[in-house]
Amino acid sequence: MLIDLKNIGENSNHKREIITKYNSTSYFYDNRYREIQESKYQIILYEYDLNGKLTLDLGCGTGLLIEYLTKFKNKNKNSLIFYVGLDFSLKMLLEFKSKINKLTYRNNLSLVLSDIENLPFRGNKFNTIFSITSFQNLDNINKAIIESCRVSKHNTDFNFSILKKKLNLEILLEFLSPFSEIKQTLSIHDLEDVVIQGKFLKVS
Repeated sequence: MLIDLKNIGENSNHKREIITKYNSTSYFYDNRYREIQESKYQIILYEYDLNGKLTLDLGCGTGLLIEYLTKFKNKNKNSLIFYVGLDFSLKMLLEFKSKINKLTYRNNLSLVLSDIENLPFRGNKFNTIFSITSFQNLDNINKAIIESCRVSKHNTDFNFSILKKKLNLEILLEFLSPFSEIKQTLSIHDLEDVVIQGKFLKVS
């Protein structure tokens, strides 16, 4: 596990409160949220191929996404996932770490303790980016999106889900439009999130 505490954002009281919340709920998070999160994965990952792609999971929490991928997607033995999970809650990552030995892709998996708004990666690195129900916890969603684009390659797929009640979708799509191609936005009646899927376009 790579620990990079310098990027947590020391001046944000809101962010510190969110970290404290997730640290305190980490031990029962899976029992409470697995079902609803897997409902989102089922929609987002429908006919989705991650074979051979370097994947970044922003706000990875306890690792529910990679668990889902291991169980239900890429069952072909030749499939290969390269996965980096990032979260700013140490205790959520420790829960994730406790599962790693059971995961098919454990040898291609890294965990990073850091802040989505200040990603500790070089540019032009990832092929696919996920953020499932994490952006609404941030001080600045736009900054997180800019950082996501910075670390992406040209035509990197992004898959974001954000709580409906904390999102102005029209404003966010307008912000994304100069450097992305939106494939679809989904607002599923039974889910609490809006799903935004598209590609980052890197202008040379």
